[in-house]
Formats: sequence, structure tokens, C-alpha cells
Amino acid sequence: MSQSLQIKISDCDQATLESRRKIIDSVEETTSKQTQWFECESAEDYRRMRREGTNRFPKPVLDANATTVIIASSHADHKISLRRILPRNNAPIKGVFLHFHAGGFVIGSAASHDTLLGNIATELSLVVVSVEYRLATEFVFPSMGEDCLDAALFALSDEGEKTLGGPLTFMGGESAGGYLTIWTAIRLRERGIDVRKHIKALAPTYGIFDLTYTSSVRAHKRRAVMGASDTFKYIDAAFPPSQFPFEERKKGIWSPLYDDLHDLPPAIFVVGTADPLLDDSVFMASKWSLAGNTAKLVIVPEAIHGFTLFPLGEITEEGNAEILSFLKQYI
Repeated sequence: MSQSLQIKISDCDQATLESRRKIIDSVEETTSKQTQWFECESAEDYRRMRREGTNRFPKPVLDANATTVIIASSHADHKISLRRILPRNNAPIKGVFLHFHAGGFVIGSAASHDTLLGNIATELSLVVVSVEYRLATEFVFPSMGEDCLDAALFALSDEGEKTLGGPLTFMGGESAGGYLTIWTAIRLRERGIDVRKHIKALAPTYGIFDLTYTSSVRAHKRRAVMGASDTFKYIDAAFPPSQFPFEERKKGIWSPLYDDLHDLPPAIFVVGTADPLLDDSVFMASKWSLAGNTAKLVIVPEAIHGFTLFPLGEITEEGNAEILSFLKQYI
């Protein structure tokens, strides 16, 4: 497959830009008033507040029809829960989208974004399966990656295709989930699996791909959802400096930006200019293409980290429409 890189920077008039900047101000004000996970007695205490809709967060809206599939872990003595969401319109199933949730490897869950995943399922006629992977601070990497890899291997198996309702077609996720999307695809390829043959495309949205931090992280001054210092805390929780000093984090096994990226599926990288992880997507899309893969980079002006996950109006709709449009090409 010949390399291809498409870059799209969406057009915005001045009024739209000003509206988006007001959203940044509003979100930053809310973020400053919230208790953060590292200020709680435990990360689980913070997760509980998110699940219950306290600490200035809305309670997650759950899909009443979601079902759970439990699979065994091949890496530890535990089970992995897969949350399965079907199209709302009962359309014939065209495949499975394996989803890895956001949350900096510390927070979030497979049930964090049922509405978004339900929309993906309905728009693309897919079963969306979200992985309940282990989290820091209780666990450190590669625990999270191992659970995602086990889920992908299950989805690729005959048993998995029958149980989940279709063949594994796409993988994707946001933030930490974007990282896990790329990490899992590479590990599958290393096992001798023809990833391009089995997985039609990837959607790693505003992921972190350099665990030693790109210039946009280091220079980021604002704190709408996530600032530079928050990024450092999340990564240090999952990749403790005592075990993962910077020279170790620079290795491709931990920082996908420096890994061997050949023979991987087409991928769309969506990120906003107001995201500390802007450079991660810009650099990764470029290297994805240079490795001989198809890549599309969508840069959304004045979009903050997590903008496709939160109800922020037209900017959320734009980001998700870009992802859906890209994936529809490969169904």
C-alpha cells in the first residue's frame, strides 16, 4: 500500500472562533473548581464521583440495552469485561468497532460514553465493544495494554466473532484510548497477524504518543479539561518514573511515536489546536504516512482536549462527523 497523508484544517469564521474561545474559558473555569483525581484519597474515590455525577460532572447516561461479555485474561488472574452496544435502528451488522475509553490510564470506564458509542454503532451499523481495562494507580503499564490486546485477540477469534456479533472491523479511542489503539495494533502485528487484512481502519483521537512529551505539552499554559501538569500526573501514575525513566519511555514499546509503524491500517488522527497533545497527533500522522500507511490528520481550531466526548455543540459534532466520514470509506 502506498503512503498517503491528507491534512485538513477546518475553516472557521471569526464568530465561530470567538464562540469556541468562550467554551475554553467556561471549561477552564469549571476544571479549576473540580476536585482532581490526585487530590482524592484514591483514584477509585474520584471514579465513583464521576459515576455518581458529583464533583461538578454530569452523571453518565447509560444505554439500557448494553450487554456485557466477560473474557479471561491471558496475562493475569482476572476477567476482562467488554461492554457491547448495538445499533439503535436494528440495521444489519457490518462488523465490530473495538473501543478503548479515555481517562489518562487512571479514570473513565467502558460505560463512560454510551451515547457517543451508540451513535457510532447506529451510524456505521456496527457493534461497538468497549474494553474495561485495568487502571492506574492500582495497576501500572503494561496492564492496560495487555487487557486491550486480549480483547482484540478475542475479537479476532472465531469465538469472538460469534459472541460479539461480527468480525473485528475498526479500533479506536480517545486520549489514553488513542494510545491504546496504536499500541494494540502494533502488538497484533508483532504476533504475526495481518492487521491490515483484519482491521480496516483505526481512529486514535487526540492520543498521547510520546511519553517524554512533545513541545505542545510542555508549552501548554491553559487547563481546560487537562493542562500540562495534569498530563504529567496521569502518565507518571501509569508509567511510574522509578520503573519508566525518560530514557526507557523513549523506547518504541512504550512511546508509539518511536516504534516501527509499517504495515498498519489506515488511520484518522483528530485533534484540536487548544489541546496540549496537538503535536502528538501531528507527528504521529506524519510518521504513520512515512511508514507506508494511509493517514488523515484533522486539526480543529480552538478545540480542547476531549472535545468529541463532551456536549460542546457544533465543535463536538464536527469532530465526530470527521471520524464517521473517514470510517464509512472502509465499511
